[in-house]
Amino acid sequence: MASNSGSLSMFLLLLILMITVSNYLGTNKIDLQLSETQRNLKILTNTDSNFNDYSIQSQKDLLEQVQRGINQEFYQRVMPEVVCKEKVRIGEKSDGGKYVCKPQAVNQEDCTIMSLGLNNQIEFDEHISKVTGGKCTILGADIAEQSPSTKSKYAAINGQLFVGKIPETLTLPEMLEKSGKSKVDFLKIDIEGGEHTGLEPFIKDYSIFIEIHGSPSAHLEMLQKMAKYNFRIFNVNPNFKCTTCCEYSLINENCMEHYGVVPLGITIPKGNL
Repeated sequence: MASNSGSLSMFLLLLILMITVSNYLGTNKIDLQLSETQRNLKILTNTDSNFNDYSIQSQKDLLEQVQRGINQEFYQRVMPEVVCKEKVRIGEKSDGGKYVCKPQAVNQEDCTIMSLGLNNQIEFDEHISKVTGGKCTILGADIAEQSPSTKSKYAAINGQLFVGKIPETLTLPEMLEKSGKSKVDFLKIDIEGGEHTGLEPFIKDYSIFIEIHGSPSAHLEMLQKMAKYNFRIFNVNPNFKCTTCCEYSLINENCMEHYGVVPLGITIPKGNL
């Protein structure tokens, strides 16, 4: 069993690597349909039970790293739960950028992007506006008022700015109400630790790109909160400028088919195994 689990993990990692390299080189020649990709995965792994083995082993490894308390080792054990065939880096290549799954697939006639935590750095916001056709409404928020230059740039990308501390003085529903919007398609969160208290009450059916701060146990607790609402991890990106920070990209199960995402296995444990 251990050998089969190890072989499966290696196969899945190679599959993810191949897809990532293909996207990076700009080929994007993966044209398999979702059902065909799932069928091929099952054939190559022989049986559905191996996906369960992958999930159980990944969860055990993750809990062991929480006990060890070493962030970098924990990040390495957070395994993808789905494969995004068209993963795109949006924004800065280093700190501040996020991996988004097939952003061009969003409904450009009625889309809303929420960006929490700006600090006058809006490269992500400008880039996501461009790749989604410039038609999405972008709602940006920060604890401090932004500079005149940032305000001007934000207005140019159909953006609206809000000032407040989430969720104490500013909430996501409040931002939606004031902007005349009812839903969010993409949610980017970089609020320097505030994600632990500011996110859960507002989790819905969309994609989340979040930087989590703290110890491995704090990271796991936040990931478990999102898993409770059926979010699946498709990318893990440690922040090398902050050893206790890591960026995670997740997609809700209700959105997976629309964005061509292939499920693998649940790797975030609900509790102690």
